Order: sequence, then C-alpha cells, then structure tokens
Amino acid sequence: MSKFGQPRGDAASARPPFVARGWRGNRHYQTIWPNRIQRDPAGARLAARGVPAVITSEDGDTLRLFWSGHCDGVPGNGAGGLRPVLVVLHGLTGAADADNVMATAAKGYALGFDVVRVDLRNSQALDAPSRGIGHAGRSEDLRAIVGHVAERAPGAPTTVIGFSLGGNITLKALGEYGDRPPATLRAAATVSVPIDLNDACRAIDARGANWIYRTYFLRRLARRYLAARAQHPDLFHAIDVASIRGIRDWDNAVVAPLGGFADAEDYYARNSSLEVIGDIRVPTLLIHAQDDPFIPFGPFENEAVSHNDMLELLAPPQGGHVGFFATEDSADEPDRYWAENRALQHCAAAVGLRWPATADGRAVGADGPTGAADSPAVGGDGPTGAADSPAIAADPRRSDSIARSGPSPGGSDR
Repeated sequence: MSKFGQPRGDAASARPPFVARGWRGNRHYQTIWPNRIQRDPAGARLAARGVPAVITSEDGDTLRLFWSGHCDGVPGNGAGGLRPVLVVLHGLTGAADADNVMATAAKGYALGFDVVRVDLRNSQALDAPSRGIGHAGRSEDLRAIVGHVAERAPGAPTTVIGFSLGGNITLKALGEYGDRPPATLRAAATVSVPIDLNDACRAIDARGANWIYRTYFLRRLARRYLAARAQHPDLFHAIDVASIRGIRDWDNAVVAPLGGFADAEDYYARNSSLEVIGDIRVPTLLIHAQDDPFIPFGPFENEAVSHNDMLELLAPPQGGHVGFFATEDSADEPDRYWAENRALQHCAAAVGLRWPATADGRAVGADGPTGAADSPAVGGDGPTGAADSPAIAADPRRSDSIARSGPSPGGSDR
C-alpha cells in the first residue's frame, strides 16, 4: 500500500477505500453534513451509563473522564486475556459527549473495548473546572490519562483515537514519549489533525469560504472562555473576545498569554506535532483528506511522516474535515463513517479484537458480539446485571438516517 493513497490489492478488501460519489464528495458537504446527522442511539445510551472520574494533570489542573467498562464477568477479549481500553479525544470546540466521540466510543465498546471519553480543558466540565487554558499542545494531559488508565486497569492494553485538536495532542504526546512509550500503549489513530498549527491557522483565516468555519469556532471559543472567566475571574483576565475576528488573533490575545507563550507564532512552533512526529514509536494511523477545507495536506508529505515506519497515512482525495461520510452502505461496516471505522479497525487489530462483521453489521470482539449482555461501569465498580445493561450495539445502521436541524456548520466535535 502506498503511504499517500488508498489501500491497493488485497488490503482493499480488509480496509475499503473511501467512496463519496457526485456532489456528496464536495469538501464542504463532507465537513458540514456528516456532523449534522443524528447518530446511532447506542452512543446516547453509552453516555448515560458512563461513570465520571476527575484526574489531575502534570501541572495540577483537572480533567474529567467518563469510563464505560464491561461488567459481564468476561476476563477480557484482548490479546493476553485483559480487556483493552480505548481513549477517545475530541476536537477544538468538542467535548466528551460530542456526536463523533460518542459514536466512536459506542462502536469501540461493541468491539470489546472498555472506553474512556475525555473532557479536555475548558470544554464543559463545570464540576471539574480547568484552571488553565486548553490548547493543541496539552500533551501532558494525555500522559496523565494514560497513567490513570494504567492505575485503574493495570496491564490493560491501551489505544487512543484523537480527532482534530485532540489528534494533535495525541501525536505530540506520542512523539515526546520517543523510544520509551508506556508498555501498555499499543496503538493510536488520528483524524483530520492540524500537525502544522501555523499552516492550519493561515488556511482557516484566509479569505473565502472558510469564514463559516472561522466564525463557528470563534463563537464557541468565546462562549467557553467567558464561562471559564466566570468560574475563575482571577485566572482568566478580561478580554474583549467578541471583537476577535481571526484564529491567529484569538491565539495572540487568549492562548499565548494564558498558556505561557510569547505570541501565536511561539505557540504554533512549540506545539505543532509535526516537530516530533518523526519520533513516534507507537503504531499510529493518520487519516487526513487531501481536500480538508482548513487543514492543508502539505505537512503530511513531510519526510518526518513518510520516513517513519510506525506511521501509516490514509489520505483519500475527498473527505473534508472530520467528515468521511460514504455515499453507500457496506455490509462489512457498522455505518458510513469511514474514518471512524478505519481508526477503530486499526486499534482493534493492535489489541487482538476482530474488526466487525457479523451478518447484521454489528461489531464483534474476539469471543463474539458484545453489547446487550454488558453493563458499562468503571473497572467493575459500576452497576452489574442484565437489568442494568443497555443494548449498546443495537441497530448501528440508524446512524445515517435522521437529519438534525440547526444553523451551525458542524457538530460539537471539531
């Protein structure tokens, strides 16, 4: 398989190429519409049963996690007899309950993973408010999460899926681990990541159609900043965020001073995962559409990517930003969200879980389907018994059926 293309030959049957025909392959359609579709209700059921945990990061700040673990008495479906753990990180203005995070978590749970969803800093954890600004370089937070998983589930093989900004945090942390990643960290996958923050900022701030994405992000960032300032007026100083018109301006006015950077350029230079991506020693799948409207593909052609054998790049010509919504159903896929499914397939293979594929399209683990007989909790500490068990894997094909109304250009998962 080519580093910079779709799978060829035999690989294509196990990892189908992304296909979006006609006008539905347009990059703006792919960026907006897939995130306006009501997802499978399994994600909502999983969220309702998630057990929260508040952890402390390396700098003393707090993060809120949600564990959904299996309490079915099965010792584990993963290689080595331990049930594997999947960590899912959201994007710039997302949260642990963003639609794509919930859908990915539900599909991972059905495969046999225990799942950890994360509220990154300044997302929506009012009961665990962050005291520091959230940004794309918070690799220390992922290290804290991986450490927490190791304490809560000793020896459990762990994988990570990161979307957009959460993906940059993931890649930066992996690169900083270098030759000494945690022994339990088996694989990672990222979708639509700004590995060169300066390049991505230049693109989204450019004149043209990207104004809709820029406006969307700035409005959501402003709301979050004002909420954080209301909680910690001593830490988040008064800034006229309503007057900011560009992402670079936001980073200069908010992220740089509160994050300890000289300016936006200093922030970008010190936190772009491209700077350390060549040092990654964990099998990592990179998924990025060549037509992403505001994250240029060029940085993925850097030798740091192409010369690192631990990295595999899937770069279809279409897909938009965190879109990748196929135009046809497949009997071998749980839904049409191609990038989520490739990320899960990669992580499942790394820990000995079997990627989907019962006749009805439900994901299965190495020992068979999971879902209705399982009750999610934290490391066995939550509710048990069939009466407490949501049908997590029920009817996955409903994920592309019901349109959701609203004016925003995408879901809360960016």
